Amino acid sequence: MYSTEQEFTKVILVRVDKDKEENDVFSELTDLAHTAGYLSVGTLTQRREKPDHTFYIGTGKVQELAEAIKALDAEKVIFDNDVSPSQLNNLEKELKIPVIDRATLILEIFAAHATSNEGKLQVELAQKKHALPRVLGQGMILSRTGGGGGGGAGARRGGGEQQLELDRRTIREEIKDLERRLEKAAETRRLRRNKRNKTEIKSVCIVGYTNAGKSTLMNNLTKANVLEKDMLFATLDPVSRKMWLAPKKEFIITDTVGFISRLPHEFIEAFKSTLEETTEADLILLVCDVSDADFVQKYDVVKGVLKEIGADNVPVLSVFNKTDKLTEKDILPLDGVCISAKTGKGIQELKTEISQKLFGEKYEW
Repeated sequence: MYSTEQEFTKVILVRVDKDKEENDVFSELTDLAHTAGYLSVGTLTQRREKPDHTFYIGTGKVQELAEAIKALDAEKVIFDNDVSPSQLNNLEKELKIPVIDRATLILEIFAAHATSNEGKLQVELAQKKHALPRVLGQGMILSRTGGGGGGGAGARRGGGEQQLELDRRTIREEIKDLERRLEKAAETRRLRRNKRNKTEIKSVCIVGYTNAGKSTLMNNLTKANVLEKDMLFATLDPVSRKMWLAPKKEFIITDTVGFISRLPHEFIEAFKSTLEETTEADLILLVCDVSDADFVQKYDVVKGVLKEIGADNVPVLSVFNKTDKLTEKDILPLDGVCISAKTGKGIQELKTEISQKLFGEKYEW
């Protein structure tokens, strides 16, 4: 999946669970880490009912992690959990290397893969919103440990705390500026969408779990030349093309960003204007990698994200992709269309189903 020539930063992956996991719990995190330029050299797990207040993992595990970092020459630690800003700060002070959580890792990948101006703004907004609580957390720590003294609050505030206050103010101002710029882009998109609605042109959106083959399907249908790569979040910016079924039977089809489980809330907020395309669509093509052992769970994740963004009322056509990877013994799903976007198998059947869903007629392509 990944080039052996690429230089990776060595990381240790950590996960805390309430219950014992039988499957490879680090499979997806390992892929995410590789996509971001990291190489997993070790893993650490812990079963806990509740995360430790100070370090998320217990103090014994912190010591075990510190020893592993030294032995494996690791340069960073990545948690598969959502770790609080104060816990991350405490871990970094104890381990002496950077520590990030799953949400930060995903945002790093978004930042690397955004190409359009709007995409870059959306990623930057998500990063700023994600960073603000961490700065606030540092401020709370300093406020508890800062010196006393006479005078007002300004007189008691140390230099470090003053700088943090400036940092917080700066981030908030940057967030407002990014939101204003993105609102202008969203307004432009709404105007285009309203114009399209007046001409009664139908809209179809391709959605799915990351790396399900959405871009390959888009290219097969439209020759859009979207980047195809066996990597999570290979494409981030949405691409739209016009398709024709017959004279006056045309529609716009859009390839959207891939979804993933536990998608950072900041992503949903920052990309809401782009995701509006999905909520306003006449039909959603929900693409699944049917060769993935966890495809049912990932299908449910995508349905959950569609509900979260308000697109759960849009008609859905399930598209079960990558059938070329299956054997004759594998059982195919019945409720949907089975295809291979790579080989073209089932594409004609898919087009026929799209025409039936959009126009109530099965056109011959």
